[in-house]
Amino acid sequence: MTRTLSAIMLAGLMLSTLACGKEAPPLPAAPPTAPITPPPAKLAAPQTDAGPAKSKMVANSDGLSLAERIAKREAAAKKLGDENAAAEMDRLIKYDRGKLPLHVQTFAFITKTRDAWDALEKKLGADKEASKASVAKLAASQHAGIVAMGKKMATIDPKGGNSNVTTDYDVMLNALATDYPDALMASIDGAHQALGEQKAELDKRTKKITVWLAELKKK
Repeated sequence: MTRTLSAIMLAGLMLSTLACGKEAPPLPAAPPTAPITPPPAKLAAPQTDAGPAKSKMVANSDGLSLAERIAKREAAAKKLGDENAAAEMDRLIKYDRGKLPLHVQTFAFITKTRDAWDALEKKLGADKEASKASVAKLAASQHAGIVAMGKKMATIDPKGGNSNVTTDYDVMLNALATDYPDALMASIDGAHQALGEQKAELDKRTKKITVWLAELKKK
């Protein structure tokens, strides 16, 4: 009996030792979890090109219509232009009036020189060669005087932009020195257009200078 119990206890001890020597089976792996997806971002509303910000319409305080405002601006611009023109005219008159003796001398020379050409033209005859010789002779005799007067005339307005008629003097002196004699030569040969143009140009400038000098002589 005692021997049987001992065998049973020994067998139980051996089974217990064997059970402790074995590792416990591993736990089954947890099933894979799906990755967390962040919620989709809200799409921004599409931007539309609305252009520059529109200014608010402001009511005009002057009570004028568009046409009336345009007319008002044009009238103001014209008034300013007239005032500027009048101021410029006063400036030119003041300057040229201070040079009046030179103006009178220059214009008198131009008038005398042109009168000589008019007198010669009336004397020209049918002989073309003789007429051309007379033209050349008069041009040569006037050359030195025209050059001298041109230099004196230049002293009226050395810097330019201050006299109203020095440009006219210059054009007329140059014409009488070269262009007018050449045109008269052509006229002798039957080509009269150039001479007519020269006379018209001299007449136009003569009228302008006459009016201007009369203005300068006013008190």
